[in-house]
Amino acid sequence: MSFFKRFVPSIDKNFQQELEERSFEQSECPIDCGTCHFKYPSSIKVDESSKLWNSSSPYDIHILIPTNKSNWEHNALDDASLPFVQTFNKWVDHNASRISGLPKHNVKVNVCSLSSPGLENDPAYTDGTKGDLLVLPQFVWIRNVDTSDLDAVLPILSNLAEATTKSELHLGQTGGLEVSVDPNQSWIFLCSHRTRDKRCGVTAPIIKKEIDTYTRDLGFYRDFGDERPGGIQVAYVNHVGGHKYVANVLIYLKSSGKMVWLARIGPTNVKPIIDECVLGGGKVWVDNVRLIQKFKPVDW
Repeated sequence: MSFFKRFVPSIDKNFQQELEERSFEQSECPIDCGTCHFKYPSSIKVDESSKLWNSSSPYDIHILIPTNKSNWEHNALDDASLPFVQTFNKWVDHNASRISGLPKHNVKVNVCSLSSPGLENDPAYTDGTKGDLLVLPQFVWIRNVDTSDLDAVLPILSNLAEATTKSELHLGQTGGLEVSVDPNQSWIFLCSHRTRDKRCGVTAPIIKKEIDTYTRDLGFYRDFGDERPGGIQVAYVNHVGGHKYVANVLIYLKSSGKMVWLARIGPTNVKPIIDECVLGGGKVWVDNVRLIQKFKPVDW
């Protein structure tokens, strides 16, 4: 049994076939950790009856914008107090089709709790006209992006979408932008958007604490800015959909190119997720997976 009581209907009988076609495996281990007894407050209610599998739409590329916040206005991507976010998101809406190398030109944009340490003393950053971008599943940072010339990002995104080896990446200074490889082996994102749903503001910090504690024990914990390779980092993001399935957990695995979107996740599920999914090659659980995607693996 998972953290929550299970009343989930049987998953589509093609589930196993779809996993195999996308080079995923179903975990043979339970998603509950018997040594963890921490629970959410009783006020946290979760939809246990709806089908999770394929309950979220796939996308080609995910761009995360650091805001140094863990909660945002209701529409975080169209918030006038975050002009860089607002302008960049509108640019994506109008220019996603121009990014070469994307099968369907479907670009997912989120704000996140990460910061932009290299821009903190830049007046343009303070004014909201500059920012940084984390691009996944490519595990690449585009820094020092200026809203006055967002088209400069276009060839970089196209290069990231098309490159399969590090030698094909256009790293370093490019038109005033700095392109660099993110050293982590995995990124984990938790919806913490309390303004959209109070449950996310409660569950995300609990899950993050459990992940940080366990990855620290394993030697994979990294503070933001820690450039040691092979880390597992966790950050908060705004609304991803499906608040009724708290907690939503989005996982990116660099070496395999796999993306796993889990839901109905509680504190007792953290250790199995790290062991089986993050470190175990992306294994999933039938009652807890909303979406899986297999992108091109990267060698950087």
